[in-house]
Amino acid sequence: MNLRNGEGGELLPGIRIDDMGTKTVANDLDNARVWFDQVRLPKDALLNKFADIKDDKYVQTTDEKMRIEVIGQRLLTGRMAIAEAALLSARVLTMKTEEYAKTKVCNGINGETTLASMPQLASVFEESYQQLDDQIAFTAGVEERLNECLRTGSIPDADLVDAISVCKVRAIDVAIQRSHALRQEVGSYALMHHTGFELMDMFLCCKFAEGDSRILQMKLMRDRLKQVKKDGAGKALLDAIMPGEDRAENMAALSLARKLAPAGRDLEKMAALMDEVGTRVGTRVGTRHAHALALTLTLNPFPSTGVRSTTSLTWSLIVTSVMVSVHHSWSRL
Repeated sequence: MNLRNGEGGELLPGIRIDDMGTKTVANDLDNARVWFDQVRLPKDALLNKFADIKDDKYVQTTDEKMRIEVIGQRLLTGRMAIAEAALLSARVLTMKTEEYAKTKVCNGINGETTLASMPQLASVFEESYQQLDDQIAFTAGVEERLNECLRTGSIPDADLVDAISVCKVRAIDVAIQRSHALRQEVGSYALMHHTGFELMDMFLCCKFAEGDSRILQMKLMRDRLKQVKKDGAGKALLDAIMPGEDRAENMAALSLARKLAPAGRDLEKMAALMDEVGTRVGTRVGTRHAHALALTLTLNPFPSTGVRSTTSLTWSLIVTSVMVSVHHSWSRL
């Protein structure tokens, strides 16, 4: 629909807009609010690639059963692109800060030394590279599964959709945690412009873009509870007591299902119970996918990044560009 008239550019009746104001980062993205009050559109203005209204009835226009994986496929590639962008940004920030720390002279117990050699910062660097590289390998494994769907034009199965959600949640959490830990140990350098720390609010953008991370965790929990209901109490109990990597997840899901049962449709009771144990289910689902990938990497490892110099950043730009290109390609389907 047209928001403005074709001559003076004034807003059409019933339409209001408002700019959201200046943000700390990403001001190149023009975020705004739009209100529609008593605005009516003709039926032929409806988006009808997947569904339509014919003879006043809702009809499906495709053979594939309608679900979010069909009509929202761009969300999946978008989540992968955001997850990898966050990880690579955090890794580049770590590498750049390490180069600075290697040249920053400070006083140690035995005299002059470099900031990079101080135990507390050296520990942060070691932990950050380990956690970031583990997560980069995890997203690479999930990306390969998604690429196969892109190549064949197939719809990702439920397990892959879950894995992509886990990628988005875990990757951004790791990026935020490791960048924050680094920020605590480098003094005033973290306050300076052009160091990369001034852009850390972009991680928050990643957290709620293409599906808020907390909402994705709730979706993982909901789907897991549906599986418990489908399998029945007997199988759910057996899965919870049998040894194996999924035991903790099965136990958390069964515990939540048991506690939610007395709540019935009382939303207040349900909310309280979900706050108590709900996040454990989403966390356990993520752990299961991480364990599965760890086994895959053991049998067929991805090349280690091994990059600890900003002179070798081309790889990160290539990977990010490829993922963004894939995102845009699928969004046009």
